[in-house]
Amino acid sequence: MENILPKMKNIEGVVAIFLKGSIARGENDAYSDLDLYVMLEKEVYVEDVYNDIIDSLEQYQKLLYKELVEIICPQIVGVYENMLHVDCYIVHENKYPLTDDIKVLYDSKKILENYVKQDLILTKEMFQDSALDSCWFIFQYDHIVNRGQNLWTTQMIDNAMNHAIKVLLYKHYPQKSLLGKKAAHHLPIEIYNKLNAINDLNNSENHREAVSEFMKLYKMEIQDFVEEYWIEGFEKIFEYLYKKYA
Repeated sequence: MENILPKMKNIEGVVAIFLKGSIARGENDAYSDLDLYVMLEKEVYVEDVYNDIIDSLEQYQKLLYKELVEIICPQIVGVYENMLHVDCYIVHENKYPLTDDIKVLYDSKKILENYVKQDLILTKEMFQDSALDSCWFIFQYDHIVNRGQNLWTTQMIDNAMNHAIKVLLYKHYPQKSLLGKKAAHHLPIEIYNKLNAINDLNNSENHREAVSEFMKLYKMEIQDFVEEYWIEGFEKIFEYLYKKYA
């Protein structure tokens, strides 16, 4: 950032620059991406500053690849010559995300002085969806497993795992439950190890064993926590799947 920041903070219309992600949390390692946020005055358009932001980013190294996309907000996805991946999010002073920790690098208007992060927790509606889908995708698996379409069967197991991990995080570490697999390492080690074992079994040869272990884990760690959110009759689906596979 010592190469990027001097030029970037002098771009007309830029009022703040900050980091998020593992670097901001002090959890970064050699494999971490750079999650950089550039905050603009509310009347400044992204296209007005795009070239200047690229020029600033390339004060570090030339970008081998760069693309402007928009998912939650405009975002420059870039890869440097040393294969460092940078996500440069472009936000406005009247609209920016409040989730996760930040590390402020520049704040000309003191906008971020009173920043209070919001936890990355599932909403009640999201949790209820995952409470069903963590088992429902195994039901989908059950309907396609004998077709020999292994890529599809393993995808159904992976979908079930994604939702199950969110549910387990909501139970054990709710402040990161929205992140799903990305935060799975915050789960109790015995649960984390079981999930890893199931993931290792989720392949063309061993997917039935993966489902067996998944249903055992679901019964032990998830059922009691989610069954009050099941739609009437869903317990019959679970009983069918547990009896067949576990």
